[in-house]
Amino acid sequence: MKCRLLCLLSATTLLVLVSGVSFSQVQIGVHGSRLEGSGSSQWGLGGNVKFLIADKFAIGASVRGYPKDMKTEQVNVGGTNYKIARGNTIVPVTASLDYYFGEAPVRPYLGADLGAYFTQYVFSMTENNGSSSFYNTSNKKTYFGAAPRAGLNVELGPVGIFGQAGYNILFGSGDKDKLTVPGITDPIDSKATDKFWSFDVGVFFKIGGGK
Repeated sequence: MKCRLLCLLSATTLLVLVSGVSFSQVQIGVHGSRLEGSGSSQWGLGGNVKFLIADKFAIGASVRGYPKDMKTEQVNVGGTNYKIARGNTIVPVTASLDYYFGEAPVRPYLGADLGAYFTQYVFSMTENNGSSSFYNTSNKKTYFGAAPRAGLNVELGPVGIFGQAGYNILFGSGDKDKLTVPGITDPIDSKATDKFWSFDVGVFFKIGGGK
């Protein structure tokens, strides 16, 4: 509930800012993304929209999606060999604030994201020959998170390319969530990847601004 209230407050604040400010330019971007965290390395995709204010500040919103990065191992339960697959899906949906330095065409910037991180831990257990499924489960959680970022825009007329790196921190994810699986003595740790780097490279399209 607390996480939902914080996310609602962030979205409301962004809406108020968007409705009450005159923008010099709108940027719409898409990008590929790489997540690097403790025990997790995943490729993903994302998109964002930014509203530039006086050509220096930008407020906006972004979404990324990192599909399941399934890792497998072999176990023996009651004399039968099984293949275990497990992995996390992470989808950050955030508001953003950026400050740009210099002038076009090359503009470095600093920024931050703030919002909801939707996660799902997936666990499956099948016989080693794949003939039947023994156990499947998942654990969905939503966390409030933040990510300071640094990036670079290279503007090429009405389009541009950009790259950025951010460090993502999920709050309230310190306690490990355990999944109990029949035949497995130790509970399965389903804790989300709660601290990770994200590296984005993509293109953006400019609307307005006259540059």
